[in-house]
Formats: sequence, C-alpha cells, structure tokens
Amino acid sequence: MNINEGHDNLIDGIIFVDYKNESQLDSVMAMVAKDLSEPYSIFTYRYFLERFPELCILACPKNKPNEPIGCVVGKIDMEEMMGSGRMEKVETGYIGMLAVMASHRRQGIGKALVQRVLQRMRDLGCASVTLETEVSNVAAQHLYQDQFGFVREELLVRYYLNWGDAYRLRLWFAGNN
Repeated sequence: MNINEGHDNLIDGIIFVDYKNESQLDSVMAMVAKDLSEPYSIFTYRYFLERFPELCILACPKNKPNEPIGCVVGKIDMEEMMGSGRMEKVETGYIGMLAVMASHRRQGIGKALVQRVLQRMRDLGCASVTLETEVSNVAAQHLYQDQFGFVREELLVRYYLNWGDAYRLRLWFAGNN
C-alpha cells in the first residue's frame, strides 16, 4: 500500500502516497480546514492519522511529492449489526475527511482518493463504509451516490456546528458481510 497502488486510475501528473508522519499533518489540516465546514482539533487528526495511517492517502503533483493537493482520511470501527438471525460485530469503514484544493478540482482526484481508500477498507475486511456529507453539498452527494453506489441511510438534522443538516451515507461491500 504505497504509491499509485492499482495503477488503474492514474491521473496525469499526480501521484498518490500514504501518510507517513506528522511532518505532513499541517498540509492535511490546512486542506481540510479550507474545504469542510466542521472545524477539527489537532487531536481529531491525530486520532485518525496515528491509529489508521493506511487509511490516509495524499494526492501530490509528481514534481512536488511533498506538497499534497488532496487527501482522504478514514478509520475502521466495530459495529453491531443483525446477521444470520443474531447480532454480530462487523468491521465498518468510515470516511471522515475528503479534500481537494480548489485549483485541482474536476480532474478526478477526489474520485481516485475515494477509490483507493474504499479498496483498502474492503481489503481489510470491512462489511460497509459510512460517511456524512452536508445536505447542501450536492457535488459530494453525486460523487458518493452516483459514482460509488452509496445510499442515504439517515438525515441528521442540525448535525454540524453551523446547524447544517447532513446525510449519513453507506456503501455495502458484496461478500464482505
């Protein structure tokens, strides 16, 4: 799980690298702060990045491999679900953050980042993946629902600190549950 895994959706001039250490933390925090309405503390970032570094993937220009222009940050939790007539604990992936710098959008970078993190979550045995997205973020809904098959699971009223509503979306992996 390192650079450009899969090679199936390479984007010209872009490489995909794994999060390595806190030397990259400021770049991730700055990108996410610009794109997402929810402010996260450094402790939130450290929780995700230190516990699940394999689920943080950075997109960088080939000529500037230490200057990320996009990132996805995820984790894996145990969730109780009904299965085979009884409650079972299953691993569930969670995408906490996806950000691409405005100057690099509409090039497929966000889609490529999501593809990579979903594949890793599937490979790690997740039965499904969840995330939340603002109801007003139609572009994100299109990406997750139309491109990947996520379904709306729940409307979360006044979910964000700005009182914005969110949809909880879930993608089920066939054969992993």
